[in-house]
Amino acid sequence: MGRRKPAHIAREGVSESQVEAVFRAEDATVFADVARLNRWVLEATVEDRALKVAFARVFPEGFRIITAHWMNPKRRRTP
Repeated sequence: MGRRKPAHIAREGVSESQVEAVFRAEDATVFADVARLNRWVLEATVEDRALKVAFARVFPEGFRIITAHWMNPKRRRTP
């Protein structure tokens, strides 16, 4: 998953394997984080629930997970 996930992701009830599943999900959609350069938001369905992951590219390691949390389906930007 890139660098070690912050403890606050675990407090949100999201596991490392669920975050990794977002990146492999068929319905995964990436959005640029308009508030911050070099950060993106990924939304996807994992275990029949909507999961949102914010991440940043970190070279040469790959990426760093900033946060992840379960979403209300009405808040998703994608169908």
